[in-house]
Amino acid sequence: MSNFKEIKSITIIGNGNVAWHYYNVMHQQALDVKCVSAREEVKEEDLSKDLIIIAIKDKVIEEVANKIANRTSIMVHTSGSTDMEILKDKAPNYGVFYPLQTLTKGLQIDFSGVPLCVEANNENTLFLLKSLAQKLSNKVFEISSKQRFYLHLAAVFACNFPNHLFGTAKEILTKEDIPFDIMFPLIDQTIEKIKHNNPFDIQTGPAIRQENAIMESHKSKLDKDQREVYEVLSNKIIKKQSQKRID
Repeated sequence: MSNFKEIKSITIIGNGNVAWHYYNVMHQQALDVKCVSAREEVKEEDLSKDLIIIAIKDKVIEEVANKIANRTSIMVHTSGSTDMEILKDKAPNYGVFYPLQTLTKGLQIDFSGVPLCVEANNENTLFLLKSLAQKLSNKVFEISSKQRFYLHLAAVFACNFPNHLFGTAKEILTKEDIPFDIMFPLIDQTIEKIKHNNPFDIQTGPAIRQENAIMESHKSKLDKDQREVYEVLSNKIIKKQSQKRID
């Protein structure tokens, strides 16, 4: 079990998006925090901190954890889809410290609203991680590895895929010298509506109306990749609405 009552010193291993934001918000809270690259040789003094946060790509979490396995610090990773048990036998006290947010290095955000999802292998470690999380955010959740996997999966649909579509929309507008910010009220209203309604119940557009002539006209102006996305999503909208009518 952890032999301290509060996490006061932290080493973050990584230099990407999550590491950058964790370092900044922890530094703002006057915590003793240091950020080191996973490519560097981590010094022994860095491994003596209360908490070691492994904030790196999923595929190298276990490799790095093996290199720094120790018997004093709590060890956590920040992955959305990697099971907590990957850290088993690397430290007696381990867990997960996962931020449910799209984070970009160098772009400041209000971290107090970021949901922090924590998990640990024992109650004392869970208490310590929750206490730390509550210093950083007003939204702290105890989430299991299974739940976190599906949370991350849902986040891909809710954030990563729409972001790609926003990029495609900007490309289309840029070709016609139309400013992208003309779309912002539409995007804002779409987000506001889904906060209060089932997204499937408020679907709009030519696909739900099955306006085939308009859809064919749209597709004629798209390149191959854009057209494939348009067709797949339009067909999914049509299929979903047909299912709703049956139900």
